[in-house]
Amino acid sequence: MPLILLTLIFIRPFISSLAFPYTNMVYAYSLMLFLGLYIIRSGINREKLKPLILALIIFCIALVISVFFSQNRFNTVNELYKYIIGILLLIVFASTSRETNLKVINIIICAGLIISLLAIYQYFFGFRHLLEYMHQNNINSDFALDYLQPKRVFFPFVTADILGGYLIIILMLLLIDKKYTWLIFPILCALLLTKSLGAFLSLFLGLIVYFCLQDSAKRKQAVFLLGWSALAIVLIFLIRQITSREHAQPVFSMLTRIDYWQGALRVITAHPIAGVGLGNFSLPASRYAHNSYLQIWAEAGVLGFISFLAVVFTIIKIGYARIKQAKDNAVLRGLMGALISLLFHNFVDFTFFLPEVSFIWWVIAGLVISA
Repeated sequence: MPLILLTLIFIRPFISSLAFPYTNMVYAYSLMLFLGLYIIRSGINREKLKPLILALIIFCIALVISVFFSQNRFNTVNELYKYIIGILLLIVFASTSRETNLKVINIIICAGLIISLLAIYQYFFGFRHLLEYMHQNNINSDFALDYLQPKRVFFPFVTADILGGYLIIILMLLLIDKKYTWLIFPILCALLLTKSLGAFLSLFLGLIVYFCLQDSAKRKQAVFLLGWSALAIVLIFLIRQITSREHAQPVFSMLTRIDYWQGALRVITAHPIAGVGLGNFSLPASRYAHNSYLQIWAEAGVLGFISFLAVVFTIIKIGYARIKQAKDNAVLRGLMGALISLLFHNFVDFTFFLPEVSFIWWVIAGLVISA
């Protein structure tokens, strides 16, 4: 695989699509170009993609329909690139060799380690520097102060929950090989500093899946992380409940999400067939439904929703079958754990709509198919 494509994969999580939209677009179209050139030059493995082709074609048709029936075509076309890149990543990495797959996994983990160290730095030094900067420049924002007061790390993303969703993928990938064991501590520390209940709950559920796929003699790492994630859920809930202001407490956060879900259901009820078009979902208090599956239905309609689920379930089915067939399935188990953990996270958040996180899901989906 060309070094430039591996480099683009490495830098992706450092470019927040919400904080740096123009840089993100330059990056996105550069990546799209190189993925297209790579497919033209190297071809694709049609045999491995065969079980997925029908679901992918129907999903692509649903995306095209979304453009024609969109309430704002500019927004839809502007959102469409995320899906195009995701599908291209899936196709490219479904056709790669085991050696390339391991290189890609190492690159993703390396980026995750750097981001974890940056997040830890933010907790001990970054918040103080930011508050000093605000004071020196007479920036008085109650919202900013309320947001920074709980010291929930988020760098280089814009919210702690997004960072949490990203880090659970990295943690699951560390279970692939014992040589990654020493990396669990810094990445788990960074995840703890996000104080994200949704991320830890998703990690907990993902570890249960991994535990079920694991051989009984090799479950120590999974049990260790399972116990720590359960303890973290309780501790973070108590800490946030006691120390946070009302709007940042877990119960308030959960009730707010339920309100978003109800809003998404109202949009679905009003536009059940074709949806409102990609990028057109919006609620009075949020651009996102905090449930990616409801938002996909609201934006892409019932065909987009069903075909997306078909893509997801087919990938999981392929991965499960490969695990049963392979003698050495450690890589597959870690990939499946990472894949499913982010799927759980998107029941309570919107990381699927942020390419700095979702691109990893598409890469991992391709790696599962190619295994």
